Amino acid sequence: MFRYCLICVFIFLTLTGTAEAKRVALIIGNANYANTSILTNPANDAQLVAAAADQAGFDDVTIVQNLAVTDFQLALRDFRKKANGADVAMVYYAGHGIEGQGKNWLIPTDAALNDDFDLPYEAIALDRVMESLAGAQIRMVVLDACRNNPFARSWKSGTRAVNRGLIGIEADDVLVIYAAAPGQTAADGDGKNSPFAESLAKRLPQPNLPVQLLGGSVRDDVLTATGGTQRPFVSASITGTPIYLVGGEQGAATDTPTVTETNPVLALDETALDALAWQGALSANNLAAFANYLEQFPGGKFARLASENMASLRKGGKGNGAAQNTGLMKAILPDRYAVEQGDSLPIDGIWKISSIKKRIRIEKGRAFVLDGWVHALIFAITPDMVVLKDFTRTKAGQFSAYDLPLNGKAEMTLRPDGNLNVRVKTFPFPITYTLVRETLDDAAAMAAEQALLVVEN
Repeated sequence: MFRYCLICVFIFLTLTGTAEAKRVALIIGNANYANTSILTNPANDAQLVAAAADQAGFDDVTIVQNLAVTDFQLALRDFRKKANGADVAMVYYAGHGIEGQGKNWLIPTDAALNDDFDLPYEAIALDRVMESLAGAQIRMVVLDACRNNPFARSWKSGTRAVNRGLIGIEADDVLVIYAAAPGQTAADGDGKNSPFAESLAKRLPQPNLPVQLLGGSVRDDVLTATGGTQRPFVSASITGTPIYLVGGEQGAATDTPTVTETNPVLALDETALDALAWQGALSANNLAAFANYLEQFPGGKFARLASENMASLRKGGKGNGAAQNTGLMKAILPDRYAVEQGDSLPIDGIWKISSIKKRIRIEKGRAFVLDGWVHALIFAITPDMVVLKDFTRTKAGQFSAYDLPLNGKAEMTLRPDGNLNVRVKTFPFPITYTLVRETLDDAAAMAAEQALLVVEN
């Protein structure tokens, strides 16, 4: 059984101010709907996530299920009181969720919704959920909501509601993680929990995992669990200062552990965290922000620029504009949806670039990013950017494409072990690396390609 699902994580991160050191969570599972399809997993998913929140150090975890509209409103009102002054506040919702009238709505179990005009009276606007978290320092909303509109068939033609999914959310100081890209289906999983809930429950209490990397970790898990057919979409607009739910000391939300060899998460992403922290400092553009960056990364790639900006600010300036412009910039690369698809190839699937240990997905003539990285120490290459395009099969086991970041033609040779040797014709010297195979869209096609290669050789 498949359903359309969405998981959004909104995290508001504050660098200054203090709050009472407490963590509160409201876990909602709506499954037994009176006027539309009953859902299988929300009750199980809610229990799983609640246990993970408790393990992650939340002091107060409230589980409520099958909420009618009045009960839903009361639950949010009560939770607002708990969240006021909290260090961390999180709402997790599993159930039906739809878009209508240009807004996102969570659906109580007694909703009839004979018309989209009934939404303000029978459904819960996502804005109301956000209001319940207004008093917390770190605010998280996790939506594991079905991405189809089960009520749309009875609505009048011309309605503004979208049948397949919640609308995207763009806001400053917010991290948004979608469990599946728009238009993709999401699996319920073979067990009693969805792949999303299982990943969230695993990652939420993970020590030394910054919330900035939470979305990427969940994305990796879902990709693996679904064989690459389902990929969460990440949109981030938050501070680069690493924030931890479980840091060096259990339960310390703002701990910043030292990067050591025993900290594989931070060791692996030290460059990315350096860049994220610098972006956060540039965005804040004050003495405290630059001092915080230097404290975390005294030998960082942008340490000199941070010191120069601090000196300028102490003199009454507004920061060194020239230095700011040399901070991390987003690479000018096309989005996956902006590049026309081509033909399917045997190499379509997920591959890891050997030189940087980051993954890309080759799909119908282009390859887009799954794991972001910093290119040439200044350009941020983020998920969904296309890095290779115009894939063609030149002969058995031989493929070519154009490498956009390296600005050169890439020649690929299939190896006996199923990996790809890549040689990019860059000036003045070519660059070589290996694409290590992780999953394939069509394993049989690859087997046939390798067999043909053996015959020709």
